[in-house]
Amino acid sequence: MEPSDIYAACRGRLLALAPTLDAGRVAAPLAATPPWTVLDGYRHLAGVCSDVLDGLTDGAGSPAWTAAQLAGRAGCTLADVCAEWARRGPDMDARIAAAGRAMAFAAFDAWTHEQDIRAAVGLAGQRDEPAVPALASLAMATFAARYGASGAPAVEVAVDGTPYRLGGGEPDVSLRTSSYEVLRIVFGRRSRRQVEAADWTGPRDPVVDALHLFDHPGRDIAD
Repeated sequence: MEPSDIYAACRGRLLALAPTLDAGRVAAPLAATPPWTVLDGYRHLAGVCSDVLDGLTDGAGSPAWTAAQLAGRAGCTLADVCAEWARRGPDMDARIAAAGRAMAFAAFDAWTHEQDIRAAVGLAGQRDEPAVPALASLAMATFAARYGASGAPAVEVAVDGTPYRLGGGEPDVSLRTSSYEVLRIVFGRRSRRQVEAADWTGPRDPVVDALHLFDHPGRDIAD
């Protein structure tokens, strides 16, 4: 699956979910990104879409960038935010399709926040969704350079039995995990305690320090 297909599928599912949510679930907290609520998750996703299309990408991914997305939609209801995302989403699909892997971050972001939102409203994470193995493979490929630059020791990550090597040299530490879990680990949706409790062989601590793009949450995340 291509990043544009994954992004479009996530948007479609979240837009379909939104009208089913009552006020309590719209205001439910997102455990991995406090003090965000479910509504804030939608505001962020619509904001990323519009900001990218409008060329407002200075500081992309920073707390200030995401805070501006929420602040700019502070008076918007969930229906308002979904209408914006539905209107602009197809243009984002085309932009991602043209860029390919260079815009894989959009697919990672949409899928990650979709799982956050599902957990907040009492739905299970989509472990068996066909896009998950494709996203995991893409994450290992795109994350490899960042991991290597961290100076952390080489590690073999076996994702659903498929081995990926990160870092230089021969690894003396390994991790066995699933596509779903490796995505949640890399994108900062597992506490340090949860990552340490995974299926490791060898000295895990230096690897745990580097095997994530965003900081570990301060609490265990259940999804």
